[in-house]
Formats: sequence, structure tokens, C-alpha cells
Amino acid sequence: MAANLREGSKWTGFPVFLNTGWKAGCLFLFFLFGPLLRLSPALAQDFNPQEVALKLWEKLSSVTSLEANFVQYYYSTQVEEPVAGRGKVFIRRPDRMRWDYSSPEKQIFLIKGELLWIYFPEEKQLIKKEANYELQAGEILGLLAGNVNLLEKYEVSASPFPTNQKNVYQIRLTPREPGQYSYLLLEIDRKSYLLSTAILFEATGGKLEYHFSQFKLNHKMSDELFEVKIPADCEIIEGD
Repeated sequence: MAANLREGSKWTGFPVFLNTGWKAGCLFLFFLFGPLLRLSPALAQDFNPQEVALKLWEKLSSVTSLEANFVQYYYSTQVEEPVAGRGKVFIRRPDRMRWDYSSPEKQIFLIKGELLWIYFPEEKQLIKKEANYELQAGEILGLLAGNVNLLEKYEVSASPFPTNQKNVYQIRLTPREPGQYSYLLLEIDRKSYLLSTAILFEATGGKLEYHFSQFKLNHKMSDELFEVKIPADCEIIEGD
């Protein structure tokens, strides 16, 4: 969602917020790899990228719940300085997802069935819209929630890139159908087959990067976790 929601810009299908003038610090920027990073030892070994993609999808689609910390960056062709966001993501399959942003500003991105809420507590503003299939099958949401068969949606190949991680697989996903992203680079833990890094390359030149850590799988998540208490004086914006 690297777009100003209030100005009716295109919805991108994952939680990235750009605030132009009215919400400073809501653009999450991709951090370009520095020269000090080294190539992962995993890159020197042969592996089947299609098999890795299949095991990643099977892992994420088989869990009942998932919790993880995330750090998110975005680089835009129109912005010079990178800004980072971070927080926690909670997923309870099949149709519950919550992203809690703790910085640079508190935000809540909530999917509950076919309903999407984006809540800015400090601004006392709530945006409501339909959480349609296109949104829930978007690159990050669909990937992390296990909603998309990667082999059906993407062409998969091995693709080494600089990293400071050890014991990982690195693959490239190229969408079979043209869309917002030209391709994705994924870094997957060799033991757990969980996603540690995802980099999304926009056709327009922008880049998104996510880092996930401290996964907790198959923990009980209460219904209350997927509720948001809205104050009586909250401004509510509905529609596209």
C-alpha cells in the first residue's frame, strides 16, 4: 500500500502506508544491500528451487496460526532517504490477519473474513474496505498466510543475492501474469522452511523488503486479538 489512501491511490495488497503531508513517517523503505554483506554459504550448494518453493508453501499453508516480528523497508524512486517500519504480524488461518506497527507510528492493519480495517490510533482514524480475494492473495499477504500455491502463480528459479544470513535458500519468483511486481527474491531458512526475507521489485522501480524473525507457530490466538477498540470520536472512512 505504498500510496496515500486518502487521495484514492491504487491499493497494492499489502500493509505499506505512504503519508504525503498528513501522516509523516508512514513510508517504509527498502534498504539496498551494502558492500560489507557476504554471500550465504547456501549459495555454493545445489538445490531444487521448485522443491524449496513447494516446501515453503506447504509449511505456511499447514499451520493453524503464525506470529512473527517484522522489519519493513521501502525505496521509492521519488524519495531520497530511507525510512523503516517494524512491528508484529499475527495470522490465524483461514481468514484472520493482523499487522501491528510500533514504529515509526502506531498503526493496525486488520483482516477479518471479508473485512479490512486500517486504524491510526494517534489520529483516531479508521479506514474500512472490502478484503477481497485479490488483496488476500497479494504477494506478501498471500505468501505469508499460505493462501497462494507458489508454483502455480510464479516461475521459480535459484537467484543468489548478498546476505548476512547463513543456512538459507535463495529463490526468485517471477509472476506468470503481469502485475505490480516484476519479480520477488525470497530467503528461506533451510531447517524450518520459514520465510526470513522477501524483496519485491515493482515494475515502476520501487523496491520493498521484509525481514521476519522469532516465529511462533500453531499457538492459540483469541478472537479478541482480531478486534480493535475504536473510540467514540474516531473518524471512519469507508469505501475504496
